Amino acid sequence: MLPVASFADGEPDGRLHPCCGARVHGYRNFTRQVLASCSRWVQVRYRESISIVDADKLNACIATGLRESRSQLEEALRGVRRKSAREALRSYQLSFESALAGVEPTRDEPAAAYDQRQSSLRHLLAHAWTRYELEES
Repeated sequence: MLPVASFADGEPDGRLHPCCGARVHGYRNFTRQVLASCSRWVQVRYRESISIVDADKLNACIATGLRESRSQLEEALRGVRRKSAREALRSYQLSFESALAGVEPTRDEPAAAYDQRQSSLRHLLAHAWTRYELEES
């Protein structure tokens, strides 16, 4: 008997098998958690200022998140059958990398500008995921 994960190697039948969906959604959940985790090292005081709680931990969080997300992306791509969906998932990774790098505030960035930039980056990330879902369906 073949393991569940082997279904991804068979002929496409239009269904997302348990192995494939788990890999891809695990990857997405990881990216969400990394963004939340790294964001905790930045403190935004409403309409006042932005400060980095611990720059070393923020930089380490971003570097680790980039490295591990790339590894998880490769694992997730193994369960994606359609070329267009794989390209969309790679595009999601690029959006994630931009959002993750964008967690660090720029020098002397006003709090309102930081909040706007974060909102824009998160919107682009959500849009990239929606594109993946459309391509995969």
